[in-house]
Amino acid sequence: MTQIPEALPWTVAVVMLAAAIVAVILLLRTRRSAAVARAEAQSTAQAAAGRFQAMEAGLRAEAAGLRAETHGAGLARLTAEEKYGRVVKEVAHLTEARLPALVTHLRHRHVPVPGTQDPSLAHTDVALLLEGALNQVAQVIVDTEHRVDEGAQAVLRDTTASIQAKSYRIQSMIEEMQFLYDDPKLAEQLLKLDQTNEENLRQIQATGVLCGAWPGLTRADSHLGDIVAGAQSRIPGYQRVQVTSQLNVPVGVVARAVEPLAVIVAELLANAVHHTPQGTRAVDVSLHQVQTGACVLIDDPGVGMTDEEREFAARMLSNQQSLLLTHLGDPPRAGFATIGRLVKQFGFTVTVDKPSAYGGVRAVVWIPDHLLMLMDEVTVPMSAMSPALRRPAEETREPRERETREVEPVHTGLGAASGSGSGSGSVTGSDSDAAIDLPRRRRQKRTTAQDQQQDTAPAVSAIDPEQAAQTWGAWHSGTQRGVEDAQTSDEEEGSQS
Repeated sequence: MTQIPEALPWTVAVVMLAAAIVAVILLLRTRRSAAVARAEAQSTAQAAAGRFQAMEAGLRAEAAGLRAETHGAGLARLTAEEKYGRVVKEVAHLTEARLPALVTHLRHRHVPVPGTQDPSLAHTDVALLLEGALNQVAQVIVDTEHRVDEGAQAVLRDTTASIQAKSYRIQSMIEEMQFLYDDPKLAEQLLKLDQTNEENLRQIQATGVLCGAWPGLTRADSHLGDIVAGAQSRIPGYQRVQVTSQLNVPVGVVARAVEPLAVIVAELLANAVHHTPQGTRAVDVSLHQVQTGACVLIDDPGVGMTDEEREFAARMLSNQQSLLLTHLGDPPRAGFATIGRLVKQFGFTVTVDKPSAYGGVRAVVWIPDHLLMLMDEVTVPMSAMSPALRRPAEETREPRERETREVEPVHTGLGAASGSGSGSGSVTGSDSDAAIDLPRRRRQKRTTAQDQQQDTAPAVSAIDPEQAAQTWGAWHSGTQRGVEDAQTSDEEEGSQS
């Protein structure tokens, strides 16, 4: 039997141990590699899963975006249709409501112009565009009105100037006929014809002034009382006006402002008489001197004015805005507008915003001091129909012996007259309008023997204006008849020869 060496088992054991160690090492390496492979596979799988999730999220987002776009397109289509409908309704509101209201507002400022109908369009571009269109239309209307009105005023200026000149010629012809014929009935008819011509002339003159024309006359420096009396003679119903003066000095008006002031007073008197019922108290007119000029106060017992009429009158008298004939109403209320023209040109001030003491309207005409002057009563006496001056009391309490030498009685009356304002007129006053004697101061002269003889002569009573008119008419009639008789005698002698 073969003997096994003792080293062999040890060698086999070592070999097996080495093989086991190598196997263990290989197993560890294999496991490590497997772990690494598994980690790599896991990471790869996770990365792939992440990419897949990302792709899935992207696809979902894209799908959601597509769905949102589709829905948004539908909503946008609906919103555009709704907005278009709102804009159409707003444009219809503009043409049906806002434009007519704008036209009315341009004539009557108290009428409001409505805004946008849809509140959601109040501050949008659509509202701004519509507002701009509204303003453009308003400007076109205003420009067209001004252009047409200027043309109409030019035509009226030319027409009234021609008619006014012919009316003055008619006035001169009537005056010539009054001196030419001595028939009382014919004289009465001529007086009525002259008064009608005066009224017609006042309206023509006022229309021309309203259209920018000059009043048409240039007069000399005149007493304020003469101007008011002349303005009184231009209106119908002048008998229902009572004029008094609170002036204690002969206040006059410079030449350039005489006729404009007469036009203003005539328009105010015509308005006062027109709104005062017949049978009531007469229209009270008084002249006053103030610190900065003079005033003419007109108090009527009429029906008064409403707030709208008072606002219209104030706007016309201030003349702060351009005047259009179409804004005067139908029939046109041209009186205050005419006064406003003259107030702006000459610096007068006219107010009608206060009630009178008789329940009507008080009109105040203020004349600034640079348009006033002190008249000389000797060289330019007041007319007999002007209101008498209010003399200071001390002048009436002088000694009697000085009255006969220094003071001369003057006749004056209260009532309608034809003063320096315009043409002729007549007076038919009541007992309170009868002539009264007021002292008028004359310039003192050196006393001579002839003056003393005249002073000792009996005083001559003052001549009554009516008596003077009758005397003058009789003298004129006799002279005319004498001339006619002489002409008849000459004709008969010529026929006999």
